[in-house]
Amino acid sequence: MRLLWLVFRYPNPTALARNAGGCAVFPRLRTLEGRGLVTRNQNNYRLTRRGRDELAMTCAIAQLVSRTGAQRVS
Repeated sequence: MRLLWLVFRYPNPTALARNAGGCAVFPRLRTLEGRGLVTRNQNNYRLTRRGRDELAMTCAIAQLVSRTGAQRVS
């Protein structure tokens, strides 16, 4: 989810790498691209409709879990 949010916020590859916090961004972006969540146009990354829906659903679930006070199961 964090990487999808970063792509939404920073579509430029340089800005993505700078704000990713030291993780290997570009291999993960290729994985997301293969799954149809991200596209690359003119050296900028964009979320596809499926990627935007995935990000919205993940945020909604996170809010729901935080409201209900559910405990994380290990």
